[in-house]
Parts: sequence; structure tokens; C-alpha cells
Amino acid sequence: MRRLKSWQQCTGTLYWMAVCLMVPSISQAQSIESIINRTITYLQGGLARTVGIFCIIIAGYLCLALQKFPKEYFVMILVGMGIIFGGSSLYSTIIG
Repeated sequence: MRRLKSWQQCTGTLYWMAVCLMVPSISQAQSIESIINRTITYLQGGLARTVGIFCIIIAGYLCLALQKFPKEYFVMILVGMGIIFGGSSLYSTIIG
């Protein structure tokens, strides 16, 4: 008798586990636009600007004072930072 109750309890638990796995759940995902907007906000935030400024200062020091960093790479860093931090204003200027 005891085994039968244990078996019934086990099958009941397995049944509810199977039902819970099969029930479709509502997705709580966000739209791709909000994900992109948060990424842009993160890339243009205060911490990113601080890191960007330090990168420019260090690359400029290595390039100009120590002559150990090629000027082409320094220009690429400047252009890349300009595109990252000025991308939203550039977009609004082009689109209108």
C-alpha cells in the first residue's frame, strides 16, 4: 500500500512537470529597437567617454612624445571615437 502511494505521488509529480514544460510561456523579450537604443546609450555614456578620452591621451602621448605609436593608428583611433560618440548627431544631421 505504501509503495502504491509513493508510486502515485511520483507519477503525479512527473505529470505536473511534463505539463509545466509543455505549457507555452509568454515571452518577456524586448524589441530589437530598445536593445539597440540601450547599447548606443551605453556606448555614449559617461564611463565610455572617460575611457575614450584616456585612450586618446595615451595614444597621443605614445605617438607625439615617445614616437612609439604610428600616426596612422592614432588617426584611426580619433576617427573611430568620432564615429562612436558623434554617430547620433551625425545621423540626425543627415536624416533631418
